[in-house]
Amino acid sequence: MTTVQNLMLSVCFGAVMGTFIANVGFIIKCAIDTRKEKKRKKNEESANKAE
Repeated sequence: MTTVQNLMLSVCFGAVMGTFIANVGFIIKCAIDTRKEKKRKKNEESANKAE
């Protein structure tokens, strides 16, 4: 494998892994936000029923 091929392979692999890690982080963030929103709505409903 030539130096240029090795460099291109490294760059492509790095880009793919960076995108993968970013997507996993985004999915985790969305899951946390969704959980917080559901919990907030549940607390609001409980407060409304108590009134």
